[in-house]
Amino acid sequence: MAKVDIEWRGLERLTATISNAHPKAVEQSLQVVKNMGEKGKSVSKRLAPVDTSFLKNSITTSYQGMEAHITSGAGYAGYQEYGTRYQPGTPHIRPMLDEIEPEFQKLMTDVMRGAFK
Repeated sequence: MAKVDIEWRGLERLTATISNAHPKAVEQSLQVVKNMGEKGKSVSKRLAPVDTSFLKNSITTSYQGMEAHITSGAGYAGYQEYGTRYQPGTPHIRPMLDEIEPEFQKLMTDVMRGAFK
């Protein structure tokens, strides 16, 4: 299975700051991560190419601490995302990230502003 990792720099520092904040801020941050993870799954399913619906139906989310993992169990997901030398890709993960990132950043900023007033 192809794997796509997105890394935001400073994430460890953000996670440490959130973890040391008020427990309510931690709870709110976890909720933002979960809500945006589910939204990301929904968006990527909407953007996924559909032939048999296997790719779309194999997109799932899992959570580990302050992380949301959106993955596809379809072995050909990477080929659909990036294409091959024979066919262009039909991206559905990268555009999803572009779509949800501004909202995620705004929501997390709002949580942090509330925690450090």
